[in-house]
Amino acid sequence: MNTRKLWNGIGLAAPVLAIGCTLLWFGQARALEIPENRALFVGAWLAAAALGVAALVKAGWVGRIAALPAIVLGLFLPFTVGISEQILPPGAIQVGDTIPAFRAPDDRGEIFESERLRGHPVLIKFFRAHW
Repeated sequence: MNTRKLWNGIGLAAPVLAIGCTLLWFGQARALEIPENRALFVGAWLAAAALGVAALVKAGWVGRIAALPAIVLGLFLPFTVGISEQILPPGAIQVGDTIPAFRAPDDRGEIFESERLRGHPVLIKFFRAHW
């Protein structure tokens, strides 16, 4: 097999790995199921970046262009995961706790008051992703 074709294939595979891992990550973030141990995600992103760098050096123009998103995602996302440790502070609200009184604008810009919920079971979901 032609070496250039092999490296072009690696260049094309690198963003597939990076984008696939990214879609899985954000799917799990949306479902609030990001694993405690994130090493598999970080390893996959870094592997995609390494394949992208190798393809950038060895592949033809097709493999080089394809490698660029893998390098960007493969380096940026592990960095954001690495700086985003989420530790619950002492006294943080837990499942089953009574929420503290608060006021905040709702999706229509009107002021919402948590006191209106008193006496009713409610699920409040705050989405922060991982950063």
